[in-house]
Amino acid sequence: MYRQQSLITLDQFYEMKPLSKLEALLSFIDYSLFEEVFPYDAHRRGPKGYSKKQLFTTLMAMPVEQLSDIKALVTRLKSDPVLRRSLGYDYIENTPSAATLNRFITLLSGTDILARTFRRMVCKARKLGLIDGTNVAIDASKLTAYEHAVPKSRIPVDDPSFPNWGGKLDTNGNFIKWFGWKMHALVDTYSGLPISYIITPANIADMDVAENLIQKMMDDYENGLTPKYYMMDAGYDNPDLYASVHKKFHGQAIIPINWRNTKIPPEGINMNGQLVCPMNYAYVYGGNDNGTIKLLCPHACGKCDCPMGSSWCTSSPNGYVGKARIKDDPRFITAPFRETKAFEKLYNQRTSVERTFGDLKNNYNLDNIRVAKMARVKVFMDLSCIALIASRLSDAASKEKSKVA
Repeated sequence: MYRQQSLITLDQFYEMKPLSKLEALLSFIDYSLFEEVFPYDAHRRGPKGYSKKQLFTTLMAMPVEQLSDIKALVTRLKSDPVLRRSLGYDYIENTPSAATLNRFITLLSGTDILARTFRRMVCKARKLGLIDGTNVAIDASKLTAYEHAVPKSRIPVDDPSFPNWGGKLDTNGNFIKWFGWKMHALVDTYSGLPISYIITPANIADMDVAENLIQKMMDDYENGLTPKYYMMDAGYDNPDLYASVHKKFHGQAIIPINWRNTKIPPEGINMNGQLVCPMNYAYVYGGNDNGTIKLLCPHACGKCDCPMGSSWCTSSPNGYVGKARIKDDPRFITAPFRETKAFEKLYNQRTSVERTFGDLKNNYNLDNIRVAKMARVKVFMDLSCIALIASRLSDAASKEKSKVA
């Protein structure tokens, strides 16, 4: 049987084909730390092995190509010459084995090199204007453990890195329960990019991690990021958290009031968390002067028809004008006021963190991590977040290039 000879070589085909998503991402990843920490000596005697930079590049194929585990990656490398070429291997060159990649993952799990690489890429995205940093959203998302689920009675109490049982309400109000971890993330609402994140066992309450997460962001970026507003859902409603955000981080927590089992609000507050006058009408926001809020009479402002009139509170023809300091109670004394359009507009930005989790899980394999131990799970969490940042950098460069053209 006659077989027609190929008209082009694999190299020619590779140069002609469109740039793949993986190739575009790899060109925007910061490899400088790998080159500094793990320099490759091509002149040393004996087997050279693979450079750590190349192994890192190989692992990046897992979240981008959504490969389920190391075995799937090794199989794909052996059967796909284009993928091998995209990752820097020759068409006929041997690729890393599963044992080699597992040893490298173990090495990464004992260092913070991936987290530092992620932070460098965040700084790059901020310099390019992709990250604003003024408004951030905080939330947690479930990650199912690869380990077999065990009863609570068999979970070691003194091991904070052991997976645990967690539960929460989903977007439809249904209670879900899982065995594994939580990813707590702080996300820039302007870009939807994660700025900082922490992994904990699933039984850790969201509100208990929020302050540590904000502090981690401050430490990681040396106070280069100082958000003004922190959006969180009602599960984070805790007076201590409001006070920490205001006094320690000089910001304002935007959180819906969660009364839990409280039936009657404190004096001067209604069930919506608003400051109210003696007749239980909500005060009107009159401005913010360096942390001091001006309170205006709702009757004088035409917001209500008080049966006592404005003269009952004050003899001034302009109605009562009061003051309240945010630092006295940042949970209820907020700028902007609760139930105002400005407050709602800020809180609506909180959904950006949910979209970020969806992006990481649906497009970068975060919901399909098949490794045991918290440190190794953290490695794949880092890989997914690095891939997301690199994707946005690639998109920004592509848009800039099209504008020039």
